[in-house]
Amino acid sequence: MSPIERKWWFMLPVMTVAAVATMFLLDSAHVPHTNPFARGLIFGLCFVALHRGLSFCVWLGLLWGLPGLADKTLAKR
Repeated sequence: MSPIERKWWFMLPVMTVAAVATMFLLDSAHVPHTNPFARGLIFGLCFVALHRGLSFCVWLGLLWGLPGLADKTLAKR
C-alpha cells in the first residue's frame, strides 16, 4: 500500500463503496443467510478484491488528475 492509501480520506470512501458493492453482489447472487460462516467468507473475499481494485482505480485517477500530490507522496519515501 502506498502512503496515500493509508490516509482516512482515501480509505473511507473506498471501503464504503467496496462494502456496498459487495452487499449488492451478495444480494444479487441470492446468497442465503442460513449459513453465516459461508456468507461471511464470501463477503470477505469479495470485499478484499473490490477494495484492492477500487483503490487501484482511485490511485490511478489521483495520479492522472493530481500528479503533484503523487510526486509529494513519492518524494517523502
